[in-house]
Amino acid sequence: MKTAPPNLPLAAPALGAVFGLAALLVLLAMAPLSLVLGDRAAAAGLSAAQVSGTVWRGRLSDAAYRGLRLGEVRLGVSPLSLLAGRPRLGFKGEAATGAARLGRGAVELIDVDAALPLGQLAPDSGLVGTVRMAGVSLDLRDGECRRAGGQVALQDISLAGLQLPGLVLAGDPACAGASLALPLRGQAEGVDVQADLRIGADGGYQMDMILRTTRPEVEAALGAAGYERTLNGHQRRLVGRLGQP
Repeated sequence: MKTAPPNLPLAAPALGAVFGLAALLVLLAMAPLSLVLGDRAAAAGLSAAQVSGTVWRGRLSDAAYRGLRLGEVRLGVSPLSLLAGRPRLGFKGEAATGAARLGRGAVELIDVDAALPLGQLAPDSGLVGTVRMAGVSLDLRDGECRRAGGQVALQDISLAGLQLPGLVLAGDPACAGASLALPLRGQAEGVDVQADLRIGADGGYQMDMILRTTRPEVEAALGAAGYERTLNGHQRRLVGRLGQP
């Protein structure tokens, strides 16, 4: 009868490699966060008034992404992702939580939940509201949208000072060529809205809006906000850059 060979201890070279890798991961985890982010953050459009802490536990003060204010953000980088050359940052801040990967010419957002004022995203839209994101993922590489998913909704909407209670615009982001496309639809209390938004990797956007209503006070507000009355409804095209009027 054959007997199983005894368990042999790891050879010295293999054991040394294991301890060497562990030591390297510890060193990476204790490295200053500012050293790791470096040019990657700037190239991706991420900025902060101050970067403090380590890769394992860091903090961004007065952070912003392409002009969008994020406030104070706590984050940590996976040391293993540093070894792979594409750091994965888990973040939690005043406006958003989730994870991101930053690389040369690449930005990947992973499972992001956020609540941002529409006025920060598109100051010239004529609408006021809150943009809520749930489970949003986005992969931008070399100036092109490669993958997008999740849910986006615009809530607490008012137009030219007129509140529109119950109106929620919702849609799912998707890639359309090189751009990110977001079709938003919603209706409530005599108001029907469709907004088709396209965003480029450089932060430039175009939003085509059509609003139909049977309410005179809403029609007046649309006129005050610069919408043109047509046979298809009140229309307006907005062109700009995220976070900039």
